[in-house]
Amino acid sequence: MDERIQHAKLLYESAVFAADEAALDTADSELDAVEADLALARGRIAHGRFLQRGTEYDPELFERALRLYRAADDLRGQAEALFWLGIFHQLVRRDDTTAVPSFSRSRELAAKSGDSLTLSYALRHLGIAEQRAGHLGTARDLLEESTRLRRELGFLPGVAA
Repeated sequence: MDERIQHAKLLYESAVFAADEAALDTADSELDAVEADLALARGRIAHGRFLQRGTEYDPELFERALRLYRAADDLRGQAEALFWLGIFHQLVRRDDTTAVPSFSRSRELAAKSGDSLTLSYALRHLGIAEQRAGHLGTARDLLEESTRLRRELGFLPGVAA
């Protein structure tokens, strides 16, 4: 069982048996984080099905994750959820105009939170959008920065992609 769910159980017991008034609010916050992570994970699975089978999906899971991460002020989580919203629009809907703002904000938040992997993904997909728009110099710069980050992280499959 996820540690956070187990901790919520302990917080419940603290609230009920020890009259800890703050425990339930803490439990809610921790469970919201679990829910955000779960929504993001389910969204990725839906995207995997799209890639394998062409099964379209709704971006609601990514939007839900984003709302929960925002409520928790989790910048890293927001960056990842925004990246996946961008992926939905870029790859499923073929709409770079809608995707780019999500990728750009993901880039900002990933950099701010120190999430180099999500930053590398956001840069890569911004580069793809720039390439499609005919801005080859900018596209190259973004793709090179993405590759540099992936090398630093030792993410060799991402370098090869």
